[in-house]
Amino acid sequence: MKLSVQTMGTTDIIGIDAGYAAIKAAGFDCVDFGLDGQHKWDDLMKGQKCAFYEDDNLRAFIEEHKAAAKKYGIEFGQMHAPFPLYLPRSPEGGKIVQEDTAKCIEYAGEIGCPRIVIHPLFDGSTRYPSLTKEQEYKLNIDYYTSIIPLLKKHNVVCCLENMWGQDWRTKKIYAACCSDLNETIKYIDELNAIAGERLFGFCLDIGHLLLVGQDPCYWIEKLGDRLETLHVHDNDGVGDDHIAPYLGCCNWDRFILGLRKIGYKGNFSFEASNFNRKFPKELVPAALDMLGALGKYFVGRITAQTDPMDEYK
Repeated sequence: MKLSVQTMGTTDIIGIDAGYAAIKAAGFDCVDFGLDGQHKWDDLMKGQKCAFYEDDNLRAFIEEHKAAAKKYGIEFGQMHAPFPLYLPRSPEGGKIVQEDTAKCIEYAGEIGCPRIVIHPLFDGSTRYPSLTKEQEYKLNIDYYTSIIPLLKKHNVVCCLENMWGQDWRTKKIYAACCSDLNETIKYIDELNAIAGERLFGFCLDIGHLLLVGQDPCYWIEKLGDRLETLHVHDNDGVGDDHIAPYLGCCNWDRFILGLRKIGYKGNFSFEASNFNRKFPKELVPAALDMLGALGKYFVGRITAQTDPMDEYK
Protein backbone atom coordinates (compact mmCIF):
# COMPACT_ATOMS: atom_id res chain seq x y z
CA MET A 1 0.00 0.00 0.00
CA LYS A 2 1.43 3.35 -1.05
CA LEU A 3 1.40 6.42 1.19
CA SER A 4 -0.01 9.60 -0.35
CA VAL A 5 -0.43 13.20 0.79
CA GLN A 6 -1.91 16.37 -0.69
CA THR A 7 0.31 18.81 -2.52
CA MET A 8 -1.93 21.55 -1.12
CA GLY A 9 -0.81 22.57 2.33
CA THR A 10 2.80 21.90 1.37
CA THR A 11 3.90 23.14 -2.06
CA ASP A 12 1.76 26.28 -1.79
CA ILE A 13 3.49 27.11 1.51
CA ILE A 14 7.16 26.14 1.08
CA GLY A 15 7.39 25.99 -2.71
CA ILE A 16 7.16 23.19 -5.25
CA ASP A 17 10.72 21.85 -5.20
CA ALA A 18 11.09 22.13 -1.41
CA GLY A 19 7.62 20.66 -0.99
CA TYR A 20 8.38 17.51 -2.96
CA ALA A 21 11.70 17.15 -1.16
CA ALA A 22 9.89 17.28 2.19
CA ILE A 23 7.18 14.88 0.98
CA LYS A 24 9.85 12.37 -0.05
CA ALA A 25 11.82 12.79 3.20
CA ALA A 26 8.64 12.11 5.20
CA GLY A 27 8.29 8.71 3.54
CA PHE A 28 5.48 9.36 1.06
CA ASP A 29 5.34 7.49 -2.24
CA CYS A 30 2.85 9.64 -4.12
CA VAL A 31 0.72 12.77 -3.98
CA ASP A 32 -2.86 13.85 -4.29
CA PHE A 33 -2.23 16.57 -6.86
CA GLY A 34 -4.50 19.49 -5.99
CA LEU A 35 -5.91 21.43 -8.92
CA ASP A 36 -8.84 22.65 -6.84
CA GLY A 37 -9.23 25.83 -4.82
CA GLN A 38 -8.26 28.23 -7.61
CA HIS A 39 -11.67 29.60 -8.62
CA LYS A 40 -12.96 32.65 -6.78
CA TRP A 41 -16.61 32.54 -5.80
CA ASP A 42 -17.36 36.12 -6.85
CA ASP A 43 -15.82 35.53 -10.27
CA LEU A 44 -17.85 32.36 -10.80
CA MET A 45 -21.02 34.21 -9.85
CA LYS A 46 -20.19 36.68 -12.61
CA GLY A 47 -19.34 33.92 -15.09
CA GLN A 48 -15.70 35.00 -15.23
CA LYS A 49 -12.97 32.52 -16.11
CA CYS A 50 -10.03 31.78 -13.83
CA ALA A 51 -6.60 32.77 -15.15
CA PHE A 52 -4.99 29.76 -13.43
CA TYR A 53 -6.74 27.37 -15.84
CA GLU A 54 -5.69 29.23 -18.99
CA ASP A 55 -3.67 26.81 -21.09
CA ASP A 56 -0.26 28.46 -20.72
CA ASN A 57 -0.61 29.01 -16.97
CA LEU A 58 -1.91 25.53 -16.25
CA ARG A 59 0.76 23.96 -18.45
CA ALA A 60 3.55 25.83 -16.62
CA PHE A 61 2.17 24.87 -13.21
CA ILE A 62 1.88 21.20 -14.10
CA GLU A 63 5.32 21.06 -15.71
CA GLU A 64 6.91 22.45 -12.54
CA HIS A 65 5.17 19.83 -10.41
CA LYS A 66 6.02 17.11 -12.91
CA ALA A 67 9.73 18.01 -12.82
CA ALA A 68 9.84 18.08 -9.01
CA ALA A 69 7.99 14.77 -8.74
CA LYS A 70 10.45 13.13 -11.12
CA LYS A 71 13.44 14.64 -9.30
CA TYR A 72 12.38 13.19 -5.94
CA GLY A 73 10.83 9.95 -7.17
CA ILE A 74 7.23 10.79 -6.25
CA GLU A 75 4.25 9.43 -8.21
CA PHE A 76 0.97 11.17 -8.94
CA GLY A 77 -1.45 8.86 -7.12
CA GLN A 78 -4.59 10.91 -7.67
CA MET A 79 -5.71 14.37 -8.71
CA HIS A 80 -8.36 16.60 -7.15
CA ALA A 81 -10.46 18.44 -9.72
CA PRO A 82 -11.96 21.92 -9.15
CA PHE A 83 -15.43 22.40 -7.68
CA PRO A 84 -18.32 23.20 -7.46
CA LEU A 85 -19.50 22.02 -10.87
CA TYR A 86 -23.11 23.02 -10.30
CA LEU A 87 -24.05 26.62 -9.58
CA PRO A 88 -27.80 27.22 -9.92
CA ARG A 89 -27.35 30.97 -9.51
CA SER A 90 -24.61 31.08 -12.13
CA PRO A 91 -24.98 28.44 -14.85
CA GLU A 92 -22.11 30.06 -16.75
CA GLY A 93 -19.88 29.71 -13.68
CA GLY A 94 -20.74 26.01 -13.42
CA LYS A 95 -19.94 25.57 -17.09
CA ILE A 96 -16.53 27.18 -16.56
CA VAL A 97 -15.66 24.75 -13.74
CA GLN A 98 -16.78 21.79 -15.85
CA GLU A 99 -14.59 22.96 -18.74
CA ASP A 100 -11.61 23.34 -16.41
CA THR A 101 -12.27 19.86 -15.01
CA ALA A 102 -12.07 18.45 -18.53
CA LYS A 103 -8.60 19.98 -18.83
CA CYS A 104 -7.61 18.32 -15.56
CA ILE A 105 -8.63 14.90 -16.90
CA GLU A 106 -6.43 15.45 -19.94
CA TYR A 107 -3.45 16.46 -17.81
CA ALA A 108 -4.02 13.52 -15.45
CA GLY A 109 -3.54 11.21 -18.40
CA GLU A 110 -0.48 13.10 -19.57
CA ILE A 111 1.34 12.89 -16.22
CA GLY A 112 0.35 9.27 -15.60
CA CYS A 113 -2.09 9.99 -12.78
CA PRO A 114 -4.49 7.01 -12.72
CA ARG A 115 -7.45 8.61 -10.93
CA ILE A 116 -9.18 11.95 -10.48
CA VAL A 117 -11.60 12.94 -7.70
CA ILE A 118 -14.53 14.91 -9.09
CA HIS A 119 -17.16 16.08 -6.58
CA PRO A 120 -20.75 15.28 -7.52
CA LEU A 121 -23.03 18.09 -8.63
CA PHE A 122 -25.44 19.23 -5.92
CA ASP A 123 -27.02 22.34 -4.48
CA GLY A 124 -25.72 22.81 -0.93
CA SER A 125 -28.17 25.62 -0.20
CA THR A 126 -31.09 25.02 2.16
CA ARG A 127 -32.32 28.56 1.58
CA TYR A 128 -33.22 28.27 -2.09
CA PRO A 129 -32.97 24.55 -2.95
CA SER A 130 -33.07 24.07 -6.70
CA LEU A 131 -33.13 20.27 -7.09
CA THR A 132 -35.16 17.29 -5.98
CA LYS A 133 -33.19 14.12 -5.26
CA GLU A 134 -34.41 12.67 -8.56
CA GLN A 135 -33.24 15.74 -10.47
CA GLU A 136 -29.90 15.67 -8.66
CA TYR A 137 -29.38 12.02 -9.56
CA LYS A 138 -30.15 12.63 -13.24
CA LEU A 139 -27.90 15.71 -13.29
CA ASN A 140 -24.98 13.65 -12.02
CA ILE A 141 -25.58 10.66 -14.28
CA ASP A 142 -25.74 13.01 -17.27
CA TYR A 143 -22.56 14.87 -16.26
CA TYR A 144 -20.44 11.84 -15.46
CA THR A 145 -21.68 10.08 -18.61
CA SER A 146 -20.54 13.10 -20.63
CA ILE A 147 -16.92 12.68 -19.47
CA ILE A 148 -16.68 8.95 -20.23
CA PRO A 149 -14.99 9.54 -23.62
CA LEU A 150 -12.32 11.69 -21.91
CA LEU A 151 -11.75 9.13 -19.17
CA LYS A 152 -11.35 6.37 -21.75
CA LYS A 153 -9.05 8.44 -23.94
CA HIS A 154 -6.71 9.38 -21.09
CA ASN A 155 -6.99 6.10 -19.12
CA VAL A 156 -8.19 7.78 -15.92
CA VAL A 157 -10.65 6.48 -13.29
CA CYS A 158 -13.11 9.07 -11.98
CA CYS A 159 -13.82 8.96 -8.24
CA LEU A 160 -17.01 10.37 -6.75
CA GLU A 161 -16.90 11.59 -3.15
CA ASN A 162 -19.34 11.77 -0.20
CA MET A 163 -20.45 15.36 0.37
CA TRP A 164 -22.04 17.50 3.09
CA GLY A 165 -24.12 20.67 3.08
CA GLN A 166 -24.89 23.32 5.67
CA ASP A 167 -28.10 25.00 6.79
CA TRP A 168 -27.75 28.74 6.16
CA ARG A 169 -29.59 29.71 9.35
CA THR A 170 -28.35 27.26 11.98
CA LYS A 171 -25.00 26.41 10.33
CA LYS A 172 -25.79 22.78 11.09
CA ILE A 173 -24.14 20.32 8.72
CA TYR A 174 -26.24 17.67 6.97
CA ALA A 175 -25.60 14.72 4.68
CA ALA A 176 -25.59 15.74 1.00
CA CYS A 177 -24.99 14.03 -2.35
CA CYS A 178 -23.25 10.62 -2.14
CA SER A 179 -23.63 10.53 1.64
CA ASP A 180 -26.34 7.90 1.23
CA LEU A 181 -24.57 4.55 0.84
CA ASN A 182 -27.23 2.91 -1.33
CA GLU A 183 -27.35 5.96 -3.60
CA THR A 184 -23.56 5.92 -3.87
CA ILE A 185 -23.45 2.25 -4.87
CA LYS A 186 -26.19 2.90 -7.43
CA TYR A 187 -24.17 5.77 -8.94
CA ILE A 188 -20.97 3.74 -9.30
CA ASP A 189 -22.64 0.62 -10.68
CA GLU A 190 -24.86 2.49 -13.14
CA LEU A 191 -22.02 4.64 -14.44
CA ASN A 192 -19.74 1.65 -14.96
CA ALA A 193 -22.56 -0.16 -16.77
CA ILE A 194 -22.97 2.86 -19.07
CA ALA A 195 -19.20 3.01 -19.66
CA GLY A 196 -18.98 -0.71 -20.34
CA GLU A 197 -15.86 -0.92 -18.17
CA ARG A 198 -14.62 0.15 -14.74
CA LEU A 199 -14.14 3.90 -15.16
CA PHE A 200 -15.78 5.00 -11.90
CA GLY A 201 -14.91 4.32 -8.30
CA PHE A 202 -15.29 6.04 -4.96
CA CYS A 203 -13.10 8.29 -2.84
CA LEU A 204 -14.29 7.84 0.73
CA ASP A 205 -13.76 11.02 2.70
CA ILE A 206 -13.42 10.00 6.35
CA GLY A 207 -13.80 13.53 7.72
CA HIS A 208 -17.04 13.98 5.79
CA LEU A 209 -18.39 10.70 7.22
CA LEU A 210 -17.63 11.97 10.71
CA LEU A 211 -19.48 15.25 10.13
CA VAL A 212 -22.71 13.43 9.31
CA GLY A 213 -22.34 10.73 11.97
CA GLN A 214 -21.62 7.72 9.75
CA ASP A 215 -19.52 4.65 10.52
CA PRO A 216 -16.42 4.15 8.33
CA CYS A 217 -16.33 0.37 8.84
CA TYR A 218 -19.89 -0.06 7.56
CA TRP A 219 -19.25 2.15 4.53
CA ILE A 220 -15.99 0.44 3.63
CA GLU A 221 -17.46 -3.06 3.89
CA LYS A 222 -20.46 -2.18 1.72
CA LEU A 223 -18.39 -0.32 -0.90
CA GLY A 224 -15.98 -3.24 -1.25
CA ASP A 225 -13.95 -3.01 -4.45
CA ARG A 226 -15.81 0.14 -5.47
CA LEU A 227 -13.52 1.90 -2.97
CA GLU A 228 -10.80 3.32 -5.20
CA THR A 229 -9.06 5.73 -2.84
CA LEU A 230 -9.34 7.71 0.41
CA HIS A 231 -9.35 11.19 1.87
CA VAL A 232 -8.00 10.60 5.37
CA HIS A 233 -8.43 13.43 7.88
CA ASP A 234 -10.03 14.18 11.24
CA ASN A 235 -12.27 16.88 12.71
CA ASP A 236 -14.19 17.80 15.84
CA GLY A 237 -17.48 16.52 14.46
CA VAL A 238 -18.71 20.08 13.93
CA GLY A 239 -16.49 21.61 11.22
CA ASP A 240 -14.62 20.23 8.20
CA ASP A 241 -11.23 20.83 9.84
CA HIS A 242 -8.97 18.65 7.63
CA ILE A 243 -6.52 17.90 10.44
CA ALA A 244 -4.39 14.87 11.25
CA PRO A 245 -5.89 11.67 12.70
CA TYR A 246 -6.23 11.52 16.50
CA LEU A 247 -6.60 15.31 16.77
CA GLY A 248 -10.37 15.10 16.33
CA CYS A 249 -13.03 12.60 17.36
CA CYS A 250 -13.00 9.93 14.62
CA ASN A 251 -13.00 6.27 15.70
CA TRP A 252 -9.91 5.21 13.77
CA ASP A 253 -10.15 1.60 14.96
CA ARG A 254 -13.41 1.25 13.00
CA PHE A 255 -11.72 2.72 9.92
CA ILE A 256 -8.80 0.31 10.18
CA LEU A 257 -11.12 -2.65 10.73
CA GLY A 258 -13.11 -1.85 7.59
CA LEU A 259 -10.03 -1.64 5.40
CA ARG A 260 -8.69 -4.90 6.83
CA LYS A 261 -11.96 -6.68 6.22
CA ILE A 262 -12.03 -5.84 2.50
CA GLY A 263 -8.29 -6.31 1.99
CA TYR A 264 -7.93 -2.74 0.76
CA LYS A 265 -5.02 -2.38 -1.68
CA GLY A 266 -5.41 1.24 -2.79
CA ASN A 267 -3.35 4.22 -1.72
CA PHE A 268 -3.51 5.51 1.84
CA SER A 269 -4.04 9.17 1.05
CA PHE A 270 -4.15 12.03 3.56
CA GLU A 271 -6.26 15.15 2.98
CA ALA A 272 -5.12 16.86 6.18
CA SER A 273 -3.64 20.05 4.74
CA ASN A 274 -4.90 22.25 7.59
CA PHE A 275 -2.67 20.30 9.97
CA ASN A 276 0.36 21.69 8.12
CA ARG A 277 -1.16 25.17 8.07
CA LYS A 278 -1.29 25.27 11.87
CA PHE A 279 2.50 25.56 12.02
CA PRO A 280 5.03 28.20 10.97
CA LYS A 281 6.32 27.71 7.44
CA GLU A 282 9.64 26.42 8.77
CA LEU A 283 7.88 23.53 10.55
CA VAL A 284 5.89 22.24 7.56
CA PRO A 285 8.51 19.52 6.84
CA ALA A 286 8.26 18.39 10.47
CA ALA A 287 4.45 18.32 10.21
CA LEU A 288 4.81 16.12 7.12
CA ASP A 289 7.12 13.83 9.08
CA MET A 290 4.33 13.39 11.64
CA LEU A 291 1.79 12.59 8.92
CA GLY A 292 4.25 10.14 7.40
CA ALA A 293 4.69 8.39 10.76
CA LEU A 294 0.90 8.21 11.18
CA GLY A 295 0.55 6.78 7.69
CA LYS A 296 3.09 4.05 8.35
CA TYR A 297 1.32 3.19 11.58
CA PHE A 298 -2.03 2.86 9.79
CA VAL A 299 -0.61 0.83 6.93
CA GLY A 300 1.10 -1.51 9.37
CA ARG A 301 -2.19 -2.23 11.14
CA ILE A 302 -4.21 -2.48 7.92
CA THR A 303 -1.83 -4.94 6.25
CA ALA A 304 -1.05 -7.07 9.33
CA GLN A 305 -1.20 -10.78 8.43
CA THR A 306 -3.63 -11.73 11.19
CA ASP A 307 -7.37 -12.11 11.54
CA PRO A 308 -8.72 -8.51 11.44
CA MET A 309 -10.90 -9.25 14.48
CA ASP A 310 -7.97 -10.40 16.62
CA GLU A 311 -7.28 -6.85 17.86
CA TYR A 312 -10.87 -6.52 19.07
CA LYS A 313 -11.20 -9.78 21.03
